[in-house]
Amino acid sequence: MVNVGAPSEAAHLHINRLLGARKSFVGSAIGGIKETQEMLDFCGKHNITPEIELTSADKIDEAYERVLHSDVRYRFVIDTQTI
Repeated sequence: MVNVGAPSEAAHLHINRLLGARKSFVGSAIGGIKETQEMLDFCGKHNITPEIELTSADKIDEAYERVLHSDVRYRFVIDTQTI
């Protein structure tokens, strides 16, 4: 599990449940809304865009199979207009 940003309340964890199941819990303090907006503004100013592969809703199963076979170079994004 990955916790992004600071939680509003203290989190309680049972470490033994993580250890026994070989699971992990990590966190990242990437910033709040202000920092995110600054990053988006910077990307817009410098024409920095994500590298994605757009897929239609009817090809979700095919996209998932490709993920399972490590045949994906970029992140899949589902075109919501095709839903």
